[in-house]
Amino acid sequence: MKKITLLLFAMVILCFGFSANAQCDYTLEMNDSFGDGWNGNTIDVLVNGVTVLDDVTFDETEGTPVGEQFIIAFAVTDGDQITTLWNGGGTFGGETSYRILSANSIAVGSGAQASITTDITVSCAVCTPPAGAIGVVSNDDCVAQTFDFDVDITNLGGATSVTITNTAGLPPTSVTATGIVTLVGFPTDTVFDITFVDDEDSGCDVTIAGLIFLCPPANDLCADAIPLACDETVFGDTSDPTVTNTVGNASADLWYSYSGAAGDITASLCDSSYDTNIRIFDSCGGIEITNNDDSCGTRSVATFVADGMSTYYIAVEGYATTEGAFTLTITCAAPTPPPANDLCGDAIALTLTVAENGTTVGAVENVANEKPSCDGFGTIADVWYTVTLPTGTNTLNVITTVSGGDSSEANLAIYSNDCTILEVNQLACDDTGGFSGETLTIGGTAGTTYLIRVWSDGVAPAPPSGGRIEGTFTIVADATLSVDSLQNENAFTYFPNPVKNELTLNAQKDIQNVSIFNLLGQEVLRTAPNATGSTINMNELSQGAYFVQVTIGNVIETVRVIKQ
Repeated sequence: MKKITLLLFAMVILCFGFSANAQCDYTLEMNDSFGDGWNGNTIDVLVNGVTVLDDVTFDETEGTPVGEQFIIAFAVTDGDQITTLWNGGGTFGGETSYRILSANSIAVGSGAQASITTDITVSCAVCTPPAGAIGVVSNDDCVAQTFDFDVDITNLGGATSVTITNTAGLPPTSVTATGIVTLVGFPTDTVFDITFVDDEDSGCDVTIAGLIFLCPPANDLCADAIPLACDETVFGDTSDPTVTNTVGNASADLWYSYSGAAGDITASLCDSSYDTNIRIFDSCGGIEITNNDDSCGTRSVATFVADGMSTYYIAVEGYATTEGAFTLTITCAAPTPPPANDLCGDAIALTLTVAENGTTVGAVENVANEKPSCDGFGTIADVWYTVTLPTGTNTLNVITTVSGGDSSEANLAIYSNDCTILEVNQLACDDTGGFSGETLTIGGTAGTTYLIRVWSDGVAPAPPSGGRIEGTFTIVADATLSVDSLQNENAFTYFPNPVKNELTLNAQKDIQNVSIFNLLGQEVLRTAPNATGSTINMNELSQGAYFVQVTIGNVIETVRVIKQ
């Protein structure tokens, strides 16, 4: 069973009936099949040669808009002569038409082309028409595309019986008493009229025109998701009044699924017309694998890793309450193997002061791991490292630097060594370094092992445009001895940073060695000052980030500098 929406000029409960006498109201009904107004057309309505409606067009100051129609009532008396004059077809005259409706809502005149006149004799029936309301849909079947609905007849008017006819091709229904009558088997998604025929006086017939009962799209619910394949594009519209909200936020959503070959599957809404949101689930009502709000402007792109056996469910919705027309495209890429340290339990151990090359390409977020506090938005691609501090240390420094042209982030978080409760164990977090990398420093404890998380936003492959992407980076950790152990041996300063030509080092004791490494871990410069001060000529080095390793006595310190 699915929801059916009853529409008639945006009304849900439809009442009919009126009191007729020698004076009554007739109605001018103007229609535009395209829905954008009359495009310059106007019409005159004359009663007994006197203009009562002059150059009328779609104008809310004169009449009432009803969907793609516009109606204006005018007073007449029984026997009056009505003349209509269509004043030209306008730019798109073929889209427009009009009808004159009697007091009983029966069409007594019409036109659909330019410069046409119609003469009508008014008949204000001296009778009481039937009265009532159309309301509750009592049974619906969107699969069979039929529905039943109730009519509550409150008055038979002046007749002893009323026959309910329709333009849907179904048999008429005879009514001899007031009360609820159920009309059955009407088609969904089809416009039709219902007429309440006074069996004793046709002048008191009442017509309700333009009834339509709408079924939602077939994929309104997750259980009815439409299967999609690689390189397939589909179109939909969440602003359809029958589309419901089933997941995520207050915006209506439609559902699709993917159950094809294994790989990196990208669902893109970049060509849509409104501010979209997209969510991927492992089952209906199951775990949300990933979601995305803005990737290409305010449009959404989400990539997930398919295992080639499971079915994945895609919910297309809007940001907050936004709704509109969308274009959904599915693209597939060969599976990208995850890095060896994709999982927290497989963290790679770092050697102090030694730069390690890493990558987030192919990394996926383990949803069981809490997100880092500094980056709780969307999906992250993370990899893991550990480092153990030696005796006498009281500070841990960790530095990441983006090294690959395809990479955009190498964010950092440090945890105590427990993969099961990361949210509680987080010690530091930073994602403010942008496209260069991050630096984190915490107070450390000698002999303690720490977890290090490096991540970028999303999962490979990259969104088509506007999103951050995965790539390579370098990571290095070093430790600072406590003041008592160090005895100020490595209390050195260095400047400037960034450096253009020369880097100056000053220390309280002699600097034995200085080694400079590039982001690939290659030593590019070495010097042995054996003095408390030294000037390092960096003119021959290319622009970029470098690690400067300084040895003072038995202590080694590593700092990162930028060569301009």
